[in-house]
Amino acid sequence: MPSRLLKGDDMCKLKGFSRAIRKSAVILGGVLLLLSCDNPTPPPATVVQEETSIAPETTETLPQPSVLTRGMYSDFQFDPHHLDNDQQQALLRDLFEGLVIYDSQGKLFPGVAEHWETSDNKNWVFILREDAKWSNGEPLTAVDFVRSWRELATSQSPLKTYLAFLNLKNANAVMAGKMSAEKLGIEALDERILRIVLDKKTPYLPAMLTHSVLLPSHPASDSNQTIGNGAYQFTEQQGDTVILTRNPYYWGNANVYFEQVNYRKVTSGESENNLDLIENVQNITPETTFLPKLCSYFYEFNFADPMLAKNEVRKALRAMLSVRNLVPQDGQRMEASVSFLPQSMQSEQEGNWEPILVENLLQAEGINDKSPLQLTLTFDQDRFHPQIAQRLIQAWSQSDMIRVHADPVSWQTLLEKRAKGDFQIIRSGWCADYNDLSAFLVNFHSKSPDNKSGYANSEVDQLLEKSTEKMATQEREAIYNQIVQLLQNDNVVLPIFQYRTPISINPDLLGIDTNNPTGIIYSKDLRRVN
Repeated sequence: MPSRLLKGDDMCKLKGFSRAIRKSAVILGGVLLLLSCDNPTPPPATVVQEETSIAPETTETLPQPSVLTRGMYSDFQFDPHHLDNDQQQALLRDLFEGLVIYDSQGKLFPGVAEHWETSDNKNWVFILREDAKWSNGEPLTAVDFVRSWRELATSQSPLKTYLAFLNLKNANAVMAGKMSAEKLGIEALDERILRIVLDKKTPYLPAMLTHSVLLPSHPASDSNQTIGNGAYQFTEQQGDTVILTRNPYYWGNANVYFEQVNYRKVTSGESENNLDLIENVQNITPETTFLPKLCSYFYEFNFADPMLAKNEVRKALRAMLSVRNLVPQDGQRMEASVSFLPQSMQSEQEGNWEPILVENLLQAEGINDKSPLQLTLTFDQDRFHPQIAQRLIQAWSQSDMIRVHADPVSWQTLLEKRAKGDFQIIRSGWCADYNDLSAFLVNFHSKSPDNKSGYANSEVDQLLEKSTEKMATQEREAIYNQIVQLLQNDNVVLPIFQYRTPISINPDLLGIDTNNPTGIIYSKDLRRVN
């Protein structure tokens, strides 16, 4: 389960929530036309990262040190195993660093591990940096990662399910108490060599290791003392402000610009004007910047339904909609999209457009005004979801060939109906926990636990399985593109929009790439205009 269904725009990028919450999203709207309504503009090509090596050195002269002030609306959290929401991750990523991180563009970059390799995508070896240290000066070794992961597996944290999502060997058995933590598929071969063993081939493991819940923890850390290994170290907390200072033992300390980072908890209605940076800013202004997210909002078809199992019917329903007319105007938090993939993962082939005669498609399946298509649209009643659903119903109802019944339900009922397959068309969506196409595509395997629609295509299954083999990045990209094309041709979902994150940035702050799809902003990558 590579991601989760989301409630409204509550974008908690945490795998444990993925399993418990499952993101739901909505899609559709539009005006009934005889031709397909949306003629998309081709998006940028997809980039799939696989393996990397040692990080390049930089010889750039850094400006004078200063203080960075970041805001957050959430309570502070200093334990990666107990994340409650997306807001808490920035602080943790400043204090701790995992095996693999992202650079400012959202590409994989060596973290504590300077190099990794695999012969079969099941057995992985990670070589840790020789100068990896904790903020108290103690060496950070492979044993620390083994201990941290074992502690997670035996904890009460709902996020521990991410270990099973990694396909980590024996993760499910250890979490269920059927095996000891020592049987978990992670071991230290020596102080610098970490071995990770998986239950099945997972070529995108390095990308998955960027998740916050996998950040290492020091055995002496507690509520009074936080010992980390990130670019910054905990100094003190003064009321609603946490003060971090540069970690002199961080391997990349020489390239860190800000001497101090202050995290301030912002209360509802409080001004964000004196902050350098705050994500998911509540007060949208003309100066607000919007970052892309690895999140899509769509409706799912139930392929067990005799009519919706017909591709021509699904194709007609999609063609009757203009997603631009479905998406509420809410300050650019939503970007209308005809693809179920985030824009950063879309390829040029998805921009192909063809005229579609909707009435012909429906009539060919025996649907007419005397025998109309009967549909039930299930959606939850929170926030903007009813508005999108009503626009969708309006668009389809303009045809005498279609009758749509609204089925508004609670959030919990929506989850239950989706899990049981008790729907025809249901509000849904997906957010990826790592920046790789597989995070979206594996959901469409016929045996995926996240495939609640009942979609099954043997060719898609075979290609997904083939993509896990050891191969060059370009070859895997080509397979992914084949899968995407098959899914597009099968009209597997009704895409509506992509989520975007509003952030407030001080104009003199540099280092934020507004095309970074991960939404991760490390303080170590930022600087101020001289």
